[in-house]
Parts: sequence; structure tokens; C-alpha cells
Amino acid sequence: MTQPGQTKLEADDLNTVLQAENSALKKEIAALRSARDTTVTHAHHDEAIRGAVDRETKRGRKDRAELIAQLDALIRSSSEVRYRVNADWSELAQLSGGGFIPDTSTGNVDWLEEYIPEEHRDLVRTEIWRAITEKDTYHIEHKVNRVDGSVGWALSRAVPLFGDGGEITSWMGAASDISDRKNAEEFQKLLNDELTHRMKNIFSMVQAIISQTLRQAQSLEDGRSAISARLRALSRAQDILTDSSFTAADIHVVINEALVPHQNEAGRITFTGPPMLLASQQVLGLSLAVNELATNAAKYGALSNETGRVSITWGGSESEFFFDWVETDGPRVEEPKRRGFGSRLIEEIVASYFDGAANLDFCADGVRFRLTGEAQA
Repeated sequence: MTQPGQTKLEADDLNTVLQAENSALKKEIAALRSARDTTVTHAHHDEAIRGAVDRETKRGRKDRAELIAQLDALIRSSSEVRYRVNADWSELAQLSGGGFIPDTSTGNVDWLEEYIPEEHRDLVRTEIWRAITEKDTYHIEHKVNRVDGSVGWALSRAVPLFGDGGEITSWMGAASDISDRKNAEEFQKLLNDELTHRMKNIFSMVQAIISQTLRQAQSLEDGRSAISARLRALSRAQDILTDSSFTAADIHVVINEALVPHQNEAGRITFTGPPMLLASQQVLGLSLAVNELATNAAKYGALSNETGRVSITWGGSESEFFFDWVETDGPRVEEPKRRGFGSRLIEEIVASYFDGAANLDFCADGVRFRLTGEAQA
């Protein structure tokens, strides 16, 4: 629209200027809006990145904590002791003993003397030197001083940690309590040694029984019968010892087994006494003695008629032992003109197994036998 006093040309020029200014303003507004949107976008982008980094950091920490917990559980499930020492093993930096050996959280330069019994220190030193020299895993079984003051066994392993130059910087180790296994091995060795010793004694005794019995037998049949009875007595004694791991057996069991061949005489043989443990050699000796006495009683003594009886008693103290065999109401007894191997067996050989003395008395009214010696420790 043309204003009063304006020419048409002037009006057109004004419109052109206004349109140009309006266009420039629109461009500026668009630019400002674009800049604002870009700033907001950048802010949102930065916030998103910070959020992602924060979430990843938290997830990494959680994963690391879980891995550390799993590693700790794995170590604890495989060993009770964890430790760290310096490069030359001169200082124990840290040790978690798991209740097996004492803990330490500070440097300990006296660890070898405190943790390892003297008899195994050189053994440990030798393995340390080998592992350092060869840059190899330290691996050894040795005795340790336990937290309760006793001595146990440990299986110890440690691996070297290396610096950038390939030098050993420290060692990380773990140890397991193997005391039960080592004690079982030691017991098995003692058992084997005892068995070997026992077998030698048995063979010597068998040889003596056979040779002495045949030498004094009236006939081969008498000799065969006597040898068989004595060897069966030894066999029953060995069965008792096998059931008790060759250590000791109760005297009730020993006497009862020795009297097995004479079970038909039940009621005519009585035995009584307190519970007492007999050592392995004493088991063999008393078994032979009871077998010998019972066999003679069945042939010539109280068990050879219908009225005779045998009374067995024993007792003593913590260090002393006595055993009595008394026959009554049997045939009149006469002193033999010569003592046979059986008499010498129970008076000399059996007595030696008890570190004591034995006396076989052929009383007219019945045989009596008394054995005294040391009780089982």
C-alpha cells in the first residue's frame, strides 16, 4: 500500500528492504535454532557416553569382584594356606594359615625357624635353592609347626612372579594339610614292619614246633597230630591279630579262640578275669599255652574223665600280669619222668613273650600252671 506522499517506486523499495530483513532474520533464527539443537544433541550425547562409561565401570568392578571371589573360593577349596615371599625367600611377606599354621600379615624374616621343624629345614632350603636357580615351581612335602603346637605335614607349592627383565620379583604359594595322609603312610609302614617281623617269628616258631615235635613224637602219626594242633592254635591267634590290625587283643577273645577245639567240654572249663589287652607276641604265646594245656588235659588230665574241671583266672595291675590254670576232680596226676617239648614251650618260650616266668606243677590232685609277667603297655 502506498502512503500519502510516497511514490510507487519508493513503496516497492521499502517492501524489498523489509523482505530482505525478514529473510535475514529468518536465517538468523534458523541458525540459532540449529545451534541450540546441536548443543542439546551434544549434551545428550556426552551424558549418554558418561552413563555408558559409568555402567561399564560398575559392571567391570562387579565382574572383577566375582572373579576374585571365585579365585579365592578355588584356592580355599584346594588348600588351607596361602602365602607370599620375596624373591630370595629371605622374608615371608604374608601368610594366611587357615587355622592350620599361624597367620602373618607383616614381613617375617624368621619364618623358616618358626614354621619348619629343625629336621626339615635343610630339606626346605634345598628346594628353595633349586626353584630359584631353575626359575621353576617350588614343590615339596615337609613337616610344619601347627597352630595348636603340634607338628603336622604340608604339601607346599609356589610359583615365581617375574619383572620386565625376566628377573624373579616374588613368589606366590599355597599349601595343603596332608597330615592325615602322612600319618596313615607312617602307620602303614609300621604295620608292614611289624608284619615282616611277625612273619619271621612265626616261621621260626613253626620250624621249632615241627622239628621239636617230630624229635620227641612216639610215632609219625602222633607227631603229625601234635604239629597240626599247634599250628592251628597259631593260625587262630593270627586271625585274632589280623582283626585287630596286629596291635593288641583282649584276653577273653584269645582264650575263647584257643579253647575252640574243646567246645564239647563246655561247662567244664570256666575262665574269668578283668578286660586286659595283650600285645601281639603275648597273644601268640598265650594261645599256644592254652592249647597245650587243654590238649594235655583232654588226653591225661581233668578233661579225660567225666568229672574233671578246669578253672582259668587272670588279673594284675597296669604293669603286672598273672594267669592261672587249675585242674580239679580229674584222674590222679603223676609227675612225668621227662618233660616234653610242650612243657618247655609253655614254661620257657611263652614266659619269654611276657618277660616273666612260668611254672607247670604236676600236683597229684590236678595240674596247675601259673604265668606271671608284664602287662600290655
